[in-house]
Amino acid sequence: MSQKRSILIVSPHAAPSAALAQALKQGGYEVVRHELPGALPPADLVLIDVSAGAAWPDAETLPARFMLIVDNASAMRRGFGLGAEDCLLADAHLEEVAARCDAVLRRTDTRVGLADEEEVAVYVDRRLWVNFGSHQVWVRGRGAHLTPREFRLLAYLIRHKDETLDHDRLLTSVWERPIVEERPTEVLKQYIWRLRQKIEEDPNTPDTIVTDPGAGYRFVSRLD
Repeated sequence: MSQKRSILIVSPHAAPSAALAQALKQGGYEVVRHELPGALPPADLVLIDVSAGAAWPDAETLPARFMLIVDNASAMRRGFGLGAEDCLLADAHLEEVAARCDAVLRRTDTRVGLADEEEVAVYVDRRLWVNFGSHQVWVRGRGAHLTPREFRLLAYLIRHKDETLDHDRLLTSVWERPIVEERPTEVLKQYIWRLRQKIEEDPNTPDTIVTDPGAGYRFVSRLD
C-alpha cells in the first residue's frame, strides 16, 4: 500500500475547487488549494483548472507532473501540447477526476518499491478511461455506455494491450466457449464493430482496436 499522496489544486473557482478537494480527500489524498499567480508549493501531482475563463499557466513554470481541467476538446489539445499527463472536461464527475489522478500517479511514479505486478484497477490514456471495478468507461472525457459483454471484451483487450489476439482466444476467454473446429466468428466481429462505434473517433478507420489481417485484433495503447 503506497503512502498518502499530495495533490495541489490550482483554481480561481472557489466552490468547484472546494468540492473537488473534498472528493480527493475522501479518496485518500492530501489536498492543498492554490490560486495563480505565485510559486506553486510542492506536490505529487498538480491539478490546474483553466476552465470558464481561468488563466492558463505560464508554460515555463509548469510542474513536471500536472493535469488540466478544461472546457472543450480544443483546450484539451492545447493542454496535451503543453505536456499535461491528462486533461478532463470541467463537467467530469468528481469520482472520475479522483480515479484519473490515481491512474496518472500510478503510471508516472518512478519511486522504488511500487509493486509492478499489482492488479491494475483503472486504465487511462489520452483517449480512454476505464474502471475495471465499476465498469465505467469515459471516451475523450464523455461517459460511454457499454453492455456487460462489450465491457468484458474491452477489458480483455486492454489487459492484453498491444498484443494480437486471435478469434479463438477471444471467444474462449470472453465468451468462455470451448475451442471447436471452424468456429463461427460473426458474433465476435459484431461486438468488435459495436465497441468501435462507442470508443473510436472514427469507427471506419479505427486506431484503438485494430485488425491485424489474418491474425486477429489488437488494442493499441497510447500511454505516452
